[in-house]
Amino acid sequence: MYGDGTQTRDFTHITDVVRAFKLAGKNEIDGIYNVGTGRRVSFNELVDVLNEELGTDIEPAYIENPIPEDVYVHDTCADSTKIHRAIGWEPNIQLEEGISKVCAAYQ
Repeated sequence: MYGDGTQTRDFTHITDVVRAFKLAGKNEIDGIYNVGTGRRVSFNELVDVLNEELGTDIEPAYIENPIPEDVYVHDTCADSTKIHRAIGWEPNIQLEEGISKVCAAYQ
């Protein structure tokens, strides 16, 4: 894992993303919209959730990030307020449920 694993992302299940696209098309909205859960999850936390779901205890290997600090985005989190106001979209699948769905094939 690049860096120390404290970087964050907003992990959004593909089912929620596809539903947002369908609603956007159905409602014929245009423009730029963020789709996400609004929850920042560190890479370390993601590893913990995966270990919990899979019943494993894997420790990540941390390596130096080859992406220069001045261009690397350490933290991201979507604000989906605009799409919620436009078409009522909001996420239905939380991280733990989405991980469970993804990992089901591996158990």
